[in-house]
Amino acid sequence: MEKMKKLIYLFLVTAFLSSCSDDYVDILPFGSTIPENTDDLAMMLNVTNDINSGGGNFGNQADDVVIPDDRLAFSNESAISSYTWADFMYKENETDDDWADQYKAISRANYVISNIDEFEVANEFDVENTKGRAHFIRANALFYLVNGYAKHYNASSASTDLGVPLPLELDINVLIPRSTVQETYDLIISDLEAALPLLPDVSSTSTWASKQSAYALLGRVYLYQEKYELSAQNSRAALDLGNTLSDYNSFFLYDPSNAARGLGGYDSNKISNEENTYVNEQGWYRTSLFLSDELVAVFDQANDLRFRYFISDVDQTGAPQPNYIPVNAGRTPWSGIRMPEIYLNYCEALMKQASPNSTDAVAYLNMLRAKRYDAATYADFTHADDASTLAEIMLERRRELRLTAWRWFDMKRLGLSHSRTVNGQTYTINASSANYVWAIPLNVIAINPLEQNERGL
Repeated sequence: MEKMKKLIYLFLVTAFLSSCSDDYVDILPFGSTIPENTDDLAMMLNVTNDINSGGGNFGNQADDVVIPDDRLAFSNESAISSYTWADFMYKENETDDDWADQYKAISRANYVISNIDEFEVANEFDVENTKGRAHFIRANALFYLVNGYAKHYNASSASTDLGVPLPLELDINVLIPRSTVQETYDLIISDLEAALPLLPDVSSTSTWASKQSAYALLGRVYLYQEKYELSAQNSRAALDLGNTLSDYNSFFLYDPSNAARGLGGYDSNKISNEENTYVNEQGWYRTSLFLSDELVAVFDQANDLRFRYFISDVDQTGAPQPNYIPVNAGRTPWSGIRMPEIYLNYCEALMKQASPNSTDAVAYLNMLRAKRYDAATYADFTHADDASTLAEIMLERRRELRLTAWRWFDMKRLGLSHSRTVNGQTYTINASSANYVWAIPLNVIAINPLEQNERGL
């Protein structure tokens, strides 16, 4: 009876947090079968569509992209609302998939964490690994949620700034309020610390957590908290477990005159790509995507292989396109962990800690750069002063983390401004804009009257 009560609770929490419709997602691994042993619990975490999906609201918001006016007709209303940083991206009868997908993953992780010590031990999946994966999954989802739906972490106000609901208690009678930002971060860190001793150094698949991905996520968490020594320490721990970077000099264009016709040697499969430490991405694919002039301008167009391989100003037929279109990679919104981000988190933290370490920062920065620029003309970046080194690190973040959640959250944490004109009307988001924080979905508030975030540009 207690197990059934917990199961009913999970259905209710998933429903209340994700959607007002009757089409709720079944959290169980085998249809309506109730999990009976630890292998069944592990299988709940193996459903990549539920665990490794999510992260798309940033797709039209960051300063990476542009939607030409003549393409607006092809965009749905929520995409245009997102692109113009509107108060609400979704109506009350619409589901915000970012919120729903992350809480779906949390629901599964909660069920595993709450039950695994009580269930019969089976022998296909390691019990400790399953427990560690569940803690990592919850931490990973909560980090995305708190950075999307709450203010950026500020040590002076985090204990009072509203965070996101933490549905952890198995009580079907409780409507879950919003935690504080500090409480959310505390749980994220606690989960990752619990996960670390239970996980393998590296995982056999990038859809499963490992010590490397847990250290990497801790490095990111502490970077966002401006705890730079801890960020550097954990990012370095991740790199010490493996630091493979793809050498872009080994790739080749099928048609050197037209990058849109494809790239040889590049692994576009997110799961098998050697640089992807932990996969999280939306299931939808953007067929038409145009880059902003601001993004294009940060590339060395003659020598940067990222520009040569992934950006084109003509389509596959050779027809000119307004602005630039990314090809071969980057058309699926990405919110996972990639090796280049770990390098860059480490470098930034080294330069922002109390005693900057430019020696290691420049060394790791050049490890990345050497794999991204044409070897025939490449020259290492040379440290002149701390300010210029940090500036170059941040430029590499701009280039390397394009079209990912981390560019949008970099804009938010760094307090950047951006303007865009849509059908003659100019919209501007800046550090003081409330809409850097996404609205709590209206369909969620209709069920659970959570306090809404302040709205307005």
